[in-house]
Amino acid sequence: MGVSLGLQPDTSAARKPRRPIEQVVSGREVQTNYGSLFSSFHEYSSGYLLGSQRLLPNYSHHGIARWARAPHLAETSIENFIFLDTETTGLSGGTGTMAFMVGVGRYRGNSFVMEQFFLRGPAEEAALLAALEQFCAGMAAVVTYNGKSFDIPILNTRYVLQGFSSPFEDLPHVDLLHLTRRIWKARLEQCTLGNIENKIFGLTRDMDEVPGYLIPEYYAQYLREGDAEPLKGIFVHNEQDVVSLAALFALFTDVLSDPTAWNNSSSQDLTSLGRLVEQLGDSDTALSLYEKGRQVGSPSEPRVEPLLAQARLLKRQNRLAEAAELWAQAAEAGTIEALEELAKYYEHHCGEPARALACTEQALTYLHGCLDGAPQSALIVGFNHRRERLLQKINKHNQAAENHSSESC
Repeated sequence: MGVSLGLQPDTSAARKPRRPIEQVVSGREVQTNYGSLFSSFHEYSSGYLLGSQRLLPNYSHHGIARWARAPHLAETSIENFIFLDTETTGLSGGTGTMAFMVGVGRYRGNSFVMEQFFLRGPAEEAALLAALEQFCAGMAAVVTYNGKSFDIPILNTRYVLQGFSSPFEDLPHVDLLHLTRRIWKARLEQCTLGNIENKIFGLTRDMDEVPGYLIPEYYAQYLREGDAEPLKGIFVHNEQDVVSLAALFALFTDVLSDPTAWNNSSSQDLTSLGRLVEQLGDSDTALSLYEKGRQVGSPSEPRVEPLLAQARLLKRQNRLAEAAELWAQAAEAGTIEALEELAKYYEHHCGEPARALACTEQALTYLHGCLDGAPQSALIVGFNHRRERLLQKINKHNQAAENHSSESC
């Protein structure tokens, strides 16, 4: 009779379009000995700017090679540095996590080029790893952002599981997350690559990109449904990460080549750079950066840190009189470290226990105000002990003076 009973079958899934990646993203087919895979190629000229930052450095990369504890890289062509970022099926790592996209770039002449190798399915993994190794031919170092703990271990594992030797095993690794934290952690709440782009390069990311935490879910949906349209934003996200790596590398390369020439008006940034340079063994440049950090910025920006950093370095160089001048300036702001160092200086190097006692009393007054008089504070206990010792020393000195005066009479 043409009558159907019960629920009708849902045919919406059958009608849903399934656009392959080739129709969604501009790219090409890459052939390898292990099959083919899809790749999207990009090239950026020497004049390209990411916000305010160039992708190509102006100076030698010897400073960043020294920071990476691989000084031999200073003699290596910058074209042999590989910039890499992965997008994975999970965010926790482990043998079950696969890199379904690897964005990889390098300098070629006056340009920066990159490929985004993409898995249309897990069966193409061997081809991806082979294509990646081919792109990295001649590689001397890999540059990542948090890649030491995530990207490179995952890739090493995938190479082993495919029966290959990983080209990244025992390779010098420049992880710019660690360098970024050294410079900007004091000033910025977050050192994510996106926040660095925004706060340092003056760039806001494209709203079309997919947030990192959603990427594994989007790829899993693609494998289930076969529609690549939602993946367009992942390609945008990955491309941005790799290009930002190159821009950040260029910035650090130039800054570490001539630290005092860095055009930066943040006292905190300059002080952090000074500490880094000091750790690398360049004390004179560090002192210059601390001095510059005391002079720049707005009046409301803290100046105590460059004062203390400069004073600490002068103390290590046994230039105590110069350090004391800086401690005295920091002490005006009630800085406990400066008051303690001044107390030590007056007592042990100047033989002036009364001045040392005055610094100690000032520190105790400040601490009682800040700590609500907590008697068991380690700082308060320490300063109380110093106070008692100085009082005894002063009383002993006064008694000796009185005895000497009596004998003279």
